Amino acid sequence: MKTLKNTQENKTMSNSKRIVQSLLIAAVLLIASDVFSQTKEVEFDVYTTSATKASKYLLADNVTLRDCPAVQCEQLTTINIGTNVRLLAKSETPHTINGIKSRWYKVKMGPQVGWIWGGMISQKTMVSNTNPEIKFVFGEAGFDYKGNKQFQVRALKGGVQVDKIVFKSKRLNHDDVSLMNQKDAKSKIDVITLNTAKKSRIVDTASYIVFKNNKLQKTSTLVASTNTKPIYTGLSYVVCDKEEN
Repeated sequence: MKTLKNTQENKTMSNSKRIVQSLLIAAVLLIASDVFSQTKEVEFDVYTTSATKASKYLLADNVTLRDCPAVQCEQLTTINIGTNVRLLAKSETPHTINGIKSRWYKVKMGPQVGWIWGGMISQKTMVSNTNPEIKFVFGEAGFDYKGNKQFQVRALKGGVQVDKIVFKSKRLNHDDVSLMNQKDAKSKIDVITLNTAKKSRIVDTASYIVFKNNKLQKTSTLVASTNTKPIYTGLSYVVCDKEEN
């Protein structure tokens, strides 16, 4: 009788744990769905609206070109990262994938015409000041496990990714991202400014991504190297004071 009672109690506790776990999972999914539903759409102009703005570069590698605007559609081919595409048309409704909301865009690659999802398209592309063969592409990167919105910058060369950095930000958009002008012709460093307070003119809240020795690093402060000049006069003297996550 004692054994039977203990077995029943264990079953009751086990069922209670399952119920609690199910409720926790449901709560997490509800929060995630609420966050994703409030996500601003990543949207681009198409050729019929603006021929210039409809020319974009791909943010991700091996981007799938499909025969219709959905993940269930047949795969026609894959396209390399950094490939320039012309956006001919877009789907009627956006789709949310990995926390990123965007429409499908119709493009032509050689003889093939197909659709690619907008989350794979760079929202901003910048050409390196130090090496014209290198491009920097910027875009969203979904949400982390805590619900923080993430963004990414990738350095590309000849259709191959050199380096990638993913970081979180609450208010960042592509208008806040810019490549700092060079002051030194001999500089081998690129600095990308992430100015989330651009509209409020609070410059000191900006953060930076430094590309040096083929590596991307995020920092909140730019300082001059103590081995060169005591004050900041050009990007060749920039080092990262403190690396951020």
